Amino acid sequence: MTEINTVIKLLSRGEHQKFIKYLSLRNKRNDSKNIDLFKALANGNAMAIKNQIGSNAYNVLKKRLTDRLIDFMAQISFETEATSEIQIIKKLIVARKLFDYEHYKMAFKLLKNAETKAISISHYSLLNEIYHLLIQNSYHALSPDQNLIFERFEKNKTAFLTEERLNMVYAIVRKSFQGIEYRSEAIDLKKILEENYSKFGIPKAYGYSFKTLFQLAEIADIQGAYGKSYHEVNLFFIDQINAVKNGPMDNEKHLIYHINLLYLIANIYFRKKMFQTSLSYLSDMLVQMQLYNNRFYNTVLVKYVTLLALNLNFTNQPQKAANLLDDLLSNKTYNIKDLLNPYLVRIMIYFQQNDLENAKRLLAQLQHSDQWYEKRMGLEWLLNKKYIEILLHIELGNVDYVDSRIKNLERQHITYFKSKSFQILPFLDLVKSYYHQPDIVSNEAFKAKVKQTIDFKSIEIEDIFLLSFYAWLKSKMVRQAVYPVTIELVKNTA
Repeated sequence: MTEINTVIKLLSRGEHQKFIKYLSLRNKRNDSKNIDLFKALANGNAMAIKNQIGSNAYNVLKKRLTDRLIDFMAQISFETEATSEIQIIKKLIVARKLFDYEHYKMAFKLLKNAETKAISISHYSLLNEIYHLLIQNSYHALSPDQNLIFERFEKNKTAFLTEERLNMVYAIVRKSFQGIEYRSEAIDLKKILEENYSKFGIPKAYGYSFKTLFQLAEIADIQGAYGKSYHEVNLFFIDQINAVKNGPMDNEKHLIYHINLLYLIANIYFRKKMFQTSLSYLSDMLVQMQLYNNRFYNTVLVKYVTLLALNLNFTNQPQKAANLLDDLLSNKTYNIKDLLNPYLVRIMIYFQQNDLENAKRLLAQLQHSDQWYEKRMGLEWLLNKKYIEILLHIELGNVDYVDSRIKNLERQHITYFKSKSFQILPFLDLVKSYYHQPDIVSNEAFKAKVKQTIDFKSIEIEDIFLLSFYAWLKSKMVRQAVYPVTIELVKNTA
């Protein structure tokens, strides 16, 4: 996706119209095509204009449009998101000047007002500047109580440092997870998290914001994804959401953190197989997506629809899930690179419904290399794609192709598989036994081998996607369709 397409997707529908008006007011010539190009890019059909005016003129026009769009985004950000900060900074600057000219009464009054506003939005860095100026002038007779200023400064410093330390832990965990997810490294993520929480002294209870809650949720999601252990994820911070909702931090500036926080919690509950709770958080997410003229609606629509479809599919509503995904995949606002998650989910649903040709058709559209997908989407996504590809070609009877894909899978990821507790290697051995001798699935010897190979005690806490692959094998053993077996297996382990 180009730079300008990325920025256009951040605009709400109302902002689209405002930007067109913004361009119109600045166009000095009636034949300028920047508005036409903007509309074409937003609708995904810019090639018509490129063919009309030629590549060189098109590139120049697109560059100028990009510059205009960035200026516009900066302008509306200042208008909507930075208003409170600007007001506080103005009062701070004027107070500093008044102190220089010894107008103490007015200066202290401005600082009191600035402090109240900064506290209301938990702006610790601006509060630090305010307290610095207050302390500097606290010797004066008109100053508020000096000890009280010192106490407020220390309290703010603690809150500021706690937020920054959490930020550091978040960055360390994210960087460590990239080693796992993108380079197949084996590290002790739980140990890293515990060490850094202890190292930086992060308490479980302090003044949360939507940003810090989002960071905690993302760390929790990483923990679950790394070990396929979502059942162990502790959402200790979840009660803090209600404390932040409808407060001063519940505003447009923090909206994207609020939306992504709700998405992550919904995702964690889905992976825990707590579908109704997940759907409840998705419902809350949709409400937030529609605020401020759908400010972030298009930005998060893909992941919202994908997770909603997954919940519907695993609650025995596959047609509703399929319809949602088909509408999304046909939306020309997005290209295939934006839609890799819904593509894979749609392939899974086609496969579960035994629509093998359509599953094959969609899978054939994913033509990039394994390295490209792993770098862009992460290892879990790539492995799920490979698993479903293997099962699909078994169903299609392409035995030689399946052999090569399994060998390739084991060769590339053997170290990663051996470092995990989940049972992919034993499962692949069972799969190989089946597709070379399909009739053996009804034999008691094979059933005994399955029971001996897969730890059915741990299957109750198994990852939902890996459980879906196990369901395929079980469907062969009980001679039933894949989807009802999947639903029954998930229901019994939820």
